[in-house]
Amino acid sequence: MKHISSLILILLVSLNLSAQGNRFIYEYQSRRDSTRTDSLKKEFVNLDIFPDRSYFYGQAKFESDSADNVSLAKQRNATPGNYTIKSTIQDWNIEYIVEKSYPDFKMKWFTQIEQTDLNVEGKQEFKWNILSETAKIENYSCQKATTEFGGRNWEAWFSKDLPFPDGPYKFHGLPGLIVKLEDHTKSHQFLLKGSKKLKDKDESWDLILALKKDAENETKSVKVTPDQYKKLYLSYKNDPAKDVKQKLSNPNTKMEISFGDGRVINENAEIIKYYEGMLSEKYKNNNNQLELNLYKK
Repeated sequence: MKHISSLILILLVSLNLSAQGNRFIYEYQSRRDSTRTDSLKKEFVNLDIFPDRSYFYGQAKFESDSADNVSLAKQRNATPGNYTIKSTIQDWNIEYIVEKSYPDFKMKWFTQIEQTDLNVEGKQEFKWNILSETAKIENYSCQKATTEFGGRNWEAWFSKDLPFPDGPYKFHGLPGLIVKLEDHTKSHQFLLKGSKKLKDKDESWDLILALKKDAENETKSVKVTPDQYKKLYLSYKNDPAKDVKQKLSNPNTKMEISFGDGRVINENAEIIKYYEGMLSEKYKNNNNQLELNLYKK
């Protein structure tokens, strides 16, 4: 164990010799509804690694948040209290970002429960069992490791050819980048599909933070612990539309929801009914999250 820690430290020191970032692109497959065999969904996610930190996020959310925050900033400047949003809630599974700081690997998990932005801070330790088994995966020489996390058993394949002790989501701590990661039920799988050197013109999550600040005049997020997050999640599960109800109780707030088929709803009662039905169904079907321990009593 001491040998692994020393090796990771050496790798991190070598990374700090260069300020240039690296982007690793994974294909993420997940089954959010354990009762449906057809609920498997695929999307691409990015792991952007810099000398002092890394960002993990979904490509679809990045593109959507970039456009939405620009739009909201313009609307709020033009007509304060009135704005239009597009319903794209089902377009992706990765609706969060994980920021890891180096070399301590403290984490900030920027996520959202309905209308509440959260910053779940903490430090996740992984107890890896590194095995002698090796394999060639996506043209990388990899070695197998296993761990337990979030109520699941995980199998990881890492490559020392990629000298980054990091990986998708919150995973880290191996003497090489994680190339493939899969839980024992095969409900969640990450597979490295590509990489690139980041240049100054390449956009990372720093852009989202800047756009969000411009849109809201400040970056609003509530700092919570993992236990507080779990408690809050369960409360929203019981009343998923409570934020919308509170927002619409203000007579100065007007909301309009537009859909891809041209439909528009702008009456408060209709909006609340829509959110109650849609979100209740979402909570019911979203029963197979990556971290099972965070979402069950």
